Amino acid sequence: MAYRIVVDSSSDLPSEIAAKLGIVIIPMPVFIDGNTFLEGVEIFPKDFYKNFNSYVELPKTSQPNPNDILETYEKILAAGDEVIAIHLSSGLSSTYQSAIMVRDMCSQPEKVHVFDSLGASLGFGLQAVLTSEIIDQYDNWLDLEKAIITIRDNMRYSFTLDTLEYLVKGGRVSKTAGFVGGLLDVKPILHINSGGKIDIFSKVRSRKASIRKLISIIEQDTDKPSNQIIGISHAACPEDAEYLAEEIRKIIDTRDIIISDIGCVVGSHVGPGTITLFYQSNSNNRDTVN
Repeated sequence: MAYRIVVDSSSDLPSEIAAKLGIVIIPMPVFIDGNTFLEGVEIFPKDFYKNFNSYVELPKTSQPNPNDILETYEKILAAGDEVIAIHLSSGLSSTYQSAIMVRDMCSQPEKVHVFDSLGASLGFGLQAVLTSEIIDQYDNWLDLEKAIITIRDNMRYSFTLDTLEYLVKGGRVSKTAGFVGGLLDVKPILHINSGGKIDIFSKVRSRKASIRKLISIIEQDTDKPSNQIIGISHAACPEDAEYLAEEIRKIIDTRDIIISDIGCVVGSHVGPGTITLFYQSNSNNRDTVN
């Protein structure tokens, strides 16, 4: 019995990596000025960010169509495989709850294993990549399930924004935090906590300082760096992403660094100028602030 991994498009996993590893990506909808687009099918980051400031309203997002989830699961089951589905954090979206509902509608629900990533963007895309690497190491589901949960719980999400405006408008952080950040021209450092929700845990005065803070965080916290695959994603700021990667390579002898675009779903909530960092921690406390 083989396993196939499924993620939704908010994982921001590059399509070429997904294809190489056999990971299936379910597109999520993005609503822009009265029109609906499927991420990675009908709309892509390049045009999304190019036109971002001309949108009449802030783009909105929703969970994948349950019928699309069901069709994806059933195709895998029909091929004789089991499903490992890793979806956007339940603290940020109802996608996980919808996937649980769909699992119970499947022809073989016992062969559909649905995980709450408790994360977003390439961080949970990396969960899928790392899961694909360990599947063949286990000969029973219970041990594999524990290993997948360990990968999830050790994943860290640190990011900085150009502005808190979009998170505030989307209800992801409080209006008070957004007001203070804008007033003082502060660049916030945020993370996704153990509950899968966004927390602000540090503030610095400049863009350069915010990137230096990300470097400091991973330098102190990374687990077994020579075996690490580190993820960096960005919203229309590739130069900052490359700079962050170069600086990390100077201090960490890591196995690989994957750089991806922040997709249209996540980008709708964080806006252009966001840069993120994902890695496996050596701490068992996901809410620890460095």
